[in-house]
Order: sequence, then structure tokens, then C-alpha cells
Amino acid sequence: MLKPSRKDLENIFRYVGIVLIALGLSMSLPLVVSVVAGEWSGALRFFLSACITAGVGNLLYFTLRSRRRITWNQGLVIVALTWFFAMLFAALPLYLSGHYASFLDACFESMSGLTTTGRTLVHDLDHMAYGVAFWRHFMHFMGGQGIVILVLTYFVAGTGAAVQMYTGEARESIMPNVVESSRFIWKVSVTYLVAGTLALGICLLAEGMAPVRSFFQACCLFMAGFDTGGFTPQALSVGYYHSLPVELITLVFIFLGMTNFAVQYEVWRGRPGELVKNMELRVMFTIMLMLISLVLASLVRADVFASFGAYLRRGAYHAISAQSTTGFSTIPSQHIGQRWGDLALYTIAMAMLLGGCVCSTSGGIKAFRIGIIAKEIRLKMKKSLSPVSAVVVERFHHIRELTMTDVMVRTVMHITILFVLLFLLGMTVALLYGYDLSTAMFESASAGGNSGLTTGVVDYRMPALLKVVIIFQMWAGRLELLAVVVMIAYFLSMLRRGRK
Repeated sequence: MLKPSRKDLENIFRYVGIVLIALGLSMSLPLVVSVVAGEWSGALRFFLSACITAGVGNLLYFTLRSRRRITWNQGLVIVALTWFFAMLFAALPLYLSGHYASFLDACFESMSGLTTTGRTLVHDLDHMAYGVAFWRHFMHFMGGQGIVILVLTYFVAGTGAAVQMYTGEARESIMPNVVESSRFIWKVSVTYLVAGTLALGICLLAEGMAPVRSFFQACCLFMAGFDTGGFTPQALSVGYYHSLPVELITLVFIFLGMTNFAVQYEVWRGRPGELVKNMELRVMFTIMLMLISLVLASLVRADVFASFGAYLRRGAYHAISAQSTTGFSTIPSQHIGQRWGDLALYTIAMAMLLGGCVCSTSGGIKAFRIGIIAKEIRLKMKKSLSPVSAVVVERFHHIRELTMTDVMVRTVMHITILFVLLFLLGMTVALLYGYDLSTAMFESASAGGNSGLTTGVVDYRMPALLKVVIIFQMWAGRLELLAVVVMIAYFLSMLRRGRK
């Protein structure tokens, strides 16, 4: 086992300091929004929060002088720690806003925002100040692309730490250079941001919303939709707008958000054929059609809506919202738990657990891993039906032609098992608090899969321990568990070393 030294810790926390500096600088954007909106007390809160965050970051960066090379395990520890500390400091302006009952609730909100989960404990969302509302959604935008990816793009470019930190955020390399991969992700995201804000803004403007409010809410909806997070500017989520065009536009950006950035890179290079050939996309859309069919069957059986159009519009939208782990909803959350029936709840829970593509803003196990597991089963069947001397291999297309290996299968199985254990942890805690099985499964799948959908359980009156467990699920689920598990093992090895 590893035996970290004090110098190793200095090395780790120095990079944590860099991330906190970047987080503090990012608070200047909601500060500007507050100033433009004339929210002077809000601007002061963001100024103080930015100073505290950047101040602590500078203290760590300039005090800790270790220049050791970052190892693979240290890179994972840095990523896990930066997300944890980002939660604490991003919660400062939220707590100071007065919309949260406790600092724990504000931390729940900030972790939910950064991990693009979208579960909320906010009070009086409909009357929230512009600056705080923007910060909630901007956390989605930072977290969806990756906090560490933003930092290594502009602060640690060209260093040996870049590769370790990029891998720790559960990303696959799009280009040979991970810094160029990071910059591509951010350039594409900003391009989509402009297009999405214009499209949704014009739509809301045409439906009678005031110009400033329409484009502000359009920007917030895009950041939440593309980054597959569930925050919205209104408490009724997307259902507030009662608009089919808004729902369709959000679906377009949800699809972009849940699609592998490597696939999008191929399309941007003029290779649209990747959309058809890619194994992961085929698996994702196959799963999606199956889930939509199951949800629709369950809703028809429960006799929830009055027309087929309503079944298709509500059922398909929520199935896609769940699988993408976005968490947008067009009906009150209590209706899902009370009227949709157990089959729909189990299906949506499964959708949130499975998720979209790897290297996307989506959460969950991911379609690539489901495809590998399915191919491994098929390979075993082929081998059992083939002569002993036959060499049987399984090939598939994912950006390029690949041959399935034992290492690939083991890695996929390890991460899938960890996701299942995370799901069982949340479900067990919910059951111990007296929730029924279907509700416990739904809420645990939503937390671990980083989805904002809820049956109404998520509320500021939840027990504190349940809030902490959900925070852990959101954190571990976003980093696909490996970074968090390595961090825990890393510090346990330090304790063992201390006892010796």
C-alpha cells in the first residue's frame, strides 16, 4: 500500500489551491449579473465569497512549495478533493443569500449544481435574485464540462499533472493532447451556449415573456439542459412554461449533452458517419426506445392521461430526461410518485442508473459499459459454441475499430459494480428511514446517477444523515467512484502509517 508523506500532501493541496483560485475568479460572473440587475447586497455577497475562496486558494498555492511530479493516484486524489472543496466554497454565496435553511443545505445545493444533478433544497425559488439564480446554473455549466478540465486548460497546461487530473474526472481523451481535448470541450460548449440561449430566448420572447427575463431564463435553461442538470429558474421546472417548443428545444441540447464529446469531435471534423457507426450511440438509442416503451405502457396501464399525445409528450420527455440524467420535469414531482405506478418508477430509476455516453455531461453507468457487458456475454456464448481450437474475438466501432480485451471488460465490470454498490447504499439508507422500496430505489438511482428527478422526497426537512448520504452519492457518481475510492484509500494508508 502507498505511504504518503507530508510532501505528497503539500503537492496535492497545492493543486487544490489552483482550483479554488479559479473557482473564486468564476464568482465574478454572478457578481457582474448582480451589479447589472441592481442587486447590491447580492453583489457584496459574491464579492466576499470570491475573496474568501481565492484567498484560501492563493494561501495554499503560495505556501505549499512542493514541486514533486504528480503520480496517477495523486491525480485522482486531487480531483476528488477539489470537487469536495469546491462544494464547500461554492456554497458560500448560496448560504448568504438566505434561501437555504442551513449551510448543509447550501452544500447539498452546490454539490448538486457542480455534479449536474439538479436536486434542490432551495426556499422560494421563484423569487430568487438574478445573481444567485445565475450562479446555480453556472455551477452546472462548470461541472458539466469539468471543474478540473477548466483549470488544467488554462492554469496547468503542459504540466505532467494534466493527464492525471483529466483521467480523474472520468474523461476519455478526444485528441492526443489532453489540454487540447479540454479546450475543444469548452469551445464547443460555449458555441452551443450562444446558439441555445438565442433559440430558447426567441421562443420565450414569442410566448410573451419580457426580453431581459426571456434571455436570462433561456441561458439558465440551456446550461442546465446541455449539462444534463436539473436546475431551472422556476420551481415548476420546464412545466412552468407550458410550451411544446421549449420542450423540443431542450431535448435537442439534452441529446447533445448526453453524447460523447469524442463523437461530436468527429462530426465537427466533417465525419458525420460516426453517428451511425458508433457502438455506444447504438446502445444508447436502443436502451432509450426500450425505456420509453416501458414508461408509456406503465402510464397507459395506470390511466394517467386523457390522450395519446399527452402520454407520448409526458412519458417520452421524462424517460429521456431520466436517461440523460438531466432531471427536467413537465409535471409536479409528487405526481410521479403518486400516480405513475411502480413499473414507471422502476423504469425511470433504471434509466437514471444507466445514463448516457462516456465523456459526456451525463451521469450513470453509461451506454459504452452496457455495450461492453452485452458483447462480453455474446462472446462467452460464441466461445461455448465454437471448437476448442477456435480463436473467437469481439470487435466494435467506437471512434475507431477496437477489439474487446480482458482488461477492458474488467475495468467496465469494476466501475459497474461500484455504481451498483453506491445505488444499494442510498437505497438501504432510504429504506431505514421508512420509505417504500419503489421510492427508495428511485431516489437512490437519481442521486447516484446525477439526475434531478424526484418523487417529492428531496426537501429541506429531510434528515441530515440522508442529505449527507445523497451528497456522497452525487459526488462519487459524478467522478464515477474511482477517484473517491482512491482518495479514501489514500488517506486510510496515511492513518495506518501514523499508527506504525
